[in-house]
Amino acid sequence: MASFDENDSSEYARLIAKAEAAVEALRDSYKDQFRKDVDQMFLLWAKLEDGADRRQVMDEIYAIAHNVKGQGGSFGYDFVTALGASLCRFLRATSAYSDDDLKIVRAHLDALLLAASDDMSGDGGGKGRDILRDLSLMTGYPVGSGATDG
Repeated sequence: MASFDENDSSEYARLIAKAEAAVEALRDSYKDQFRKDVDQMFLLWAKLEDGADRRQVMDEIYAIAHNVKGQGGSFGYDFVTALGASLCRFLRATSAYSDDDLKIVRAHLDALLLAASDDMSGDGGGKGRDILRDLSLMTGYPVGSGATDG
């Protein structure tokens, strides 16, 4: 049977510290990418003012929101994941994209912008819970950490 000695312990601690540093570096990369994703969604949104096809713009926003939803939780941004999931679910369930539907999409985009600007990690705190509650009322869907389908 293998024995565990002090050398193994210090090597283990070194490996753990190295892994934690790598995750933190990825977290910083994620924050930068998240900000770029939000900026890209707003650039797509601006196309609507130029008369772009609503379906096409919403499909492109969906693709970005799907990535946001999938990556947020991996880096401690559960609030961002919940926002992305809510937006994806709403876009998937909507086909006409009425003016009222667009207001709901815009509310999601504004919430994502706030999350990026304020670096709202974790569950977003009280402000995050309020936003998720409001989005749930708007969409009619449960929104939160347990509602990540999309």
